[in-house]
Amino acid sequence: MAIRTGTMFLSPLSLDEVIDSSETQGYVPGAIESVLKFGPKSRWSAGAIVTGSHDRSQAVATRCALLIPRRGKQTRKLALHPALPVEVVKSMLNAL
Repeated sequence: MAIRTGTMFLSPLSLDEVIDSSETQGYVPGAIESVLKFGPKSRWSAGAIVTGSHDRSQAVATRCALLIPRRGKQTRKLALHPALPVEVVKSMLNAL
C-alpha cells in the first residue's frame, strides 16, 4: 500500500532493512517531538520521535523514531529526515 502525501507517493518500506542502520550508531536522544502509539496487533508497543542531543550524540542522524518492540527489551532506532512531517512518519509506521 502506497502512502500519498500531497502530490508525492511514498512506497511502503521494509523496516528491518533501515532500523538500526549505520546512521543511528552513537545516537543519543534529546527532546521528544511526538509520542507514538500502536495498535494491539503491531510489532511495536510504543515509540517516540525525538531529536538528537547536539552535545552528546555522535550519530549522523539528527532525528530518529525510537521504537519499543512488544517482545524484547532493546529500543530500536529508525533515522528520519529532519523535514519529514510527524503525520507522515506515523502513517509510515502505522501508528495511531
